[in-house]
Amino acid sequence: MLEIGSVVAKNAGRDAGKVGAVIKIVNEKFVMVDGFCRRKKVNIRHLIPLNRKINIKENAKREEIIPLLDRMV
Repeated sequence: MLEIGSVVAKNAGRDAGKVGAVIKIVNEKFVMVDGFCRRKKVNIRHLIPLNRKINIKENAKREEIIPLLDRMV
């Protein structure tokens, strides 16, 4: 189950192969993702969870997310 701060890789669309973090749970099928990919609402079927988590607040800004992802990837 994805939660805020879960590190994911996109496997579909223009940002396929890029890494990001879940910043908001929209509903049971969609989450907001930001990081090395564009900030966007994404279907959870288009994400690969990477079994890592960063400590961020809901709707965190990209400037907060990127340094944390740099340490993990």
